Amino acid sequence: MEYTKTLFIGDSIVKGIAPDNGRYKVLDDSYYNKFTEAVFSPTENKGRFGLTSEKLLRNIEKLRNNDADVIFFSIGGNDCNLNWKEISENPESEHLPVVTKSAFERNLVEIYNFFNETGTNVIAMNFPPLHAEKFFTYLSKDLNSLNILKWLGTISRIYYHHEAYNSIFESVTRSFNIDMIDIRSRFLREDNLDNLISIDGMHPSKEGHELIYREISNHLLYTAVQLQKVLNLRSRERVLR
Repeated sequence: MEYTKTLFIGDSIVKGIAPDNGRYKVLDDSYYNKFTEAVFSPTENKGRFGLTSEKLLRNIEKLRNNDADVIFFSIGGNDCNLNWKEISENPESEHLPVVTKSAFERNLVEIYNFFNETGTNVIAMNFPPLHAEKFFTYLSKDLNSLNILKWLGTISRIYYHHEAYNSIFESVTRSFNIDMIDIRSRFLREDNLDNLISIDGMHPSKEGHELIYREISNHLLYTAVQLQKVLNLRSRERVLR
């Protein structure tokens, strides 16, 4: 891994945060920390707790002159969040996510346009899956869980709502031909999904971060091999000429 500088941009999952005894803290064994131990080049983590696509766009000009050779990018988990306290108190009312689906899609397009304009090499990472049952239990512990369930209709709606935002992320990313690591599918292929997601149902556990780190490493190794094959092919073509 010989990148000049690697920058990670995203939310609290990128930051490496997970719940611990009722509080959130950065894991010592986060995938970012594992990555920094494995590479010899400088790295920087701009993951932020609560970061949404709108907040990123408001400050994206700060990235214009960044010196990163590659950016790992993931956003959207906070965009789809809802005000569960308000839902708990008013289950009959309409409640919108922090960023609507249409706004999230527009924001992603603007973000990727900015990356293209600045010539940034981006590797996107989609969302780890939400564990709906854990998430519901965690968010409703100090709220009226019956009212929240009344508004939801079914707990599984939490998963599908999160999945919709992930689908938007994947679709927009592919439309820009941006390289993407499919973290979500890798999680879902595991038989021990419960162990990969923390008690809050949304942040990966220590084991989940280990899995993400392995996927990033595998992706970079595969990319390096493919690049070497292309270079070897071009060398042979020059010899044949």
